[in-house]
Amino acid sequence: MLYQQIRCFLEVANCLNFTTAAQNLYMSQQAVTKQIAALENRLGVKLFYRSTRKVTLTPAGSQLRDDFIPINRQINASIRRAKNLAQKQGGLVRVGYLSALSRRDVILPLTDHLFHTYPDTQFALKLLDFVDLRNQLLDDKLDFCVTTSNDWKLWPSVRVTVLQQKQFQVVFSRRHPLAQANSIDLKELGKHAHLTLPNDNLMSGVELWGRRIPCERVIPCPDISTLLVRLELGEGFALLTRVFEGHEAPELCYWPVPFPEAHAEVVCICREDEGSSVREIIRCIRDSGIIHFPDDPERL
Repeated sequence: MLYQQIRCFLEVANCLNFTTAAQNLYMSQQAVTKQIAALENRLGVKLFYRSTRKVTLTPAGSQLRDDFIPINRQINASIRRAKNLAQKQGGLVRVGYLSALSRRDVILPLTDHLFHTYPDTQFALKLLDFVDLRNQLLDDKLDFCVTTSNDWKLWPSVRVTVLQQKQFQVVFSRRHPLAQANSIDLKELGKHAHLTLPNDNLMSGVELWGRRIPCERVIPCPDISTLLVRLELGEGFALLTRVFEGHEAPELCYWPVPFPEAHAEVVCICREDEGSSVREIIRCIRDSGIIHFPDDPERL
């Protein structure tokens, strides 16, 4: 009852309007008024000045509002953690995949491995872009995610498990003039358009490990599907790793990026405060070797 009284008090203190507070709490105005009166009687202090025109906090009410806000946040966080723990004990684990990852080489074998290794666990799967994947993990809407973006180095309070490193390659169509070249160097790339993915600073390829990739112009594409279509039409070149959906298309040619340190990593990421059951699943993924790609051929 005390917690309910405090919730009502904080909502009224935030709105300074009993009608609006009642609507936000899905309660009647009479019930909210009753909860505030009970709290004032319990504490022996007046919390609000009320008139026909406005509601304001008393000095005691203002002090209690400031003291109760962090306590209420901690209570809500504890409730969320308890609910999440109950879900996981009931067998629900929420997994996010970068939607650009290869279905055949990453998403399907990994999901199949999880289903067979943990038959009593229910896996809720989501395929998301770079931004949504990060936000949903940090907002506790995912338990862990699988991605290739090195943006994770900037994500706060996460644990990262590297599954494999993959070398960036210069990708272009057999229709493109680069397909007729006997060799490719940075000077040759500077004559052609560079297709990029604007939401990922590494896959964009404009600058990798302090090396700037020359190009005639940069063409940003909204997603990997659009980029691949434009590649196959011979519009330009891209810097990608062979972990994305559609990388095996017969129209695509590959050359190694002309400096070896240019690589991306396939990783599993969870929050630092994630429970032992999820960390154990990630260790199982790492130790299984399911996500392992053979060495890239020099050219297809």
